[in-house]
Amino acid sequence: MFNKSENINRELFDAKANSKIELFEIYQIKGSEDALRFHGGLNEISKSIIFDSKEYSYIPCHAEGFESRNDGKMSRPTIKIINFDGFLSKYIKDKDDLLGAKIKRIRTFIKFLDKDNFLNYDSEIDYWNSMGINPDPESKLRDESWVINQKMVEDKFAIQFELTSSLDLENVTVPKRKIINNYCYWKYRGRGCGYKGDPLADSNDVKFTSSLTSRGEWEEGISYNQNDFVFLNMQEGDGDRRAVYVCTETHSSSLEFKPTINSKYWTLDACSKTINGCCFRFEGDPQEHLPFGGFPGSRVY
Repeated sequence: MFNKSENINRELFDAKANSKIELFEIYQIKGSEDALRFHGGLNEISKSIIFDSKEYSYIPCHAEGFESRNDGKMSRPTIKIINFDGFLSKYIKDKDDLLGAKIKRIRTFIKFLDKDNFLNYDSEIDYWNSMGINPDPESKLRDESWVINQKMVEDKFAIQFELTSSLDLENVTVPKRKIINNYCYWKYRGRGCGYKGDPLADSNDVKFTSSLTSRGEWEEGISYNQNDFVFLNMQEGDGDRRAVYVCTETHSSSLEFKPTINSKYWTLDACSKTINGCCFRFEGDPQEHLPFGGFPGSRVY
């Protein structure tokens, strides 16, 4: 009898391996107790899938970038989800665009899906066994946990989100943190980071112009000009964290142009999570004290 790990390993290395299945679950959504479960139609499956007694609806999506990087930086995958008739825009409108919500990536094979996916499974079990079907929710690859970091694109066709590692948490204690020399774990502008100044650069260390104008907290019905910047308070647990956005094009504000929704008119002030990004915001030599959440001294020479 094979154990669960052996089951999945045999399937991975079998030259005639059954088709892979990729499932997603979004949960811990601000202002909601919902858990959104869906799959993107991998292997041309265009109906709901039942796995581990949970239903995953068919919602076309494309996810990429989950592979480990060889430059020491944390992966930042993206997932683009169809926005047919604006249904997703309407759903996330009062939920902070799902920012901070967790997303679980579940991978298994068709043969291990629940028996409910296979017509008359109980009465035709011999047939399904001959087809290699072996319902078993514990036979899967290790689940991956990610956090929705920002909304990158929103239009009438799709919404694309950037994900970041669930390790990127500022309240994790040191014994639980991975020691990575060149990546900061703190939430930018959060308690561990401590930066409260004007916006300086985006997540790629591209600096903003030096002539920025503070306009306070974002409001509806206000005319904003290029290089104005505003802030929004993002609820996180028992507290909140300020997110700052720079206006890239003059416009009159409305919910349609809210910074968290419309990336055409606003750019998020964000940190690259590197020492360079930290030096942009805090004076001093990199060898002196910086509130950097990585472990530069762990580098192997």
